[in-house]
Amino acid sequence: MKSKLQMGGCVLLLALLAGCNSVKGSYACSGGIFLKSIKLDSDDKALVTGDVWGQLQQKSGTYKVDGDNVTITVGGQAIQFVHKDKTLDGGPMTGKCVAE
Repeated sequence: MKSKLQMGGCVLLLALLAGCNSVKGSYACSGGIFLKSIKLDSDDKALVTGDVWGQLQQKSGTYKVDGDNVTITVGGQAIQFVHKDKTLDGGPMTGKCVAE
């Protein structure tokens, strides 16, 4: 009985810790060529807004989290980010996106 209770407590603790590092939410992006904002939903869906020759366009896609690495895929094209604190860092071409 005690081991089941301990196991349940460990599972709950892991679930809570995983939720603390969640990437879901809305991000404002700057410093890159194209990206203006990202919205990541809890069902692994992504909505990306970018500036294409002065026109704002929104595209739907998906995202995957692997540790601190976040991959957003839209139209078959994958963009890599590093998640740290409340920032998704895509490097100099993609820019940084900060949680709103």
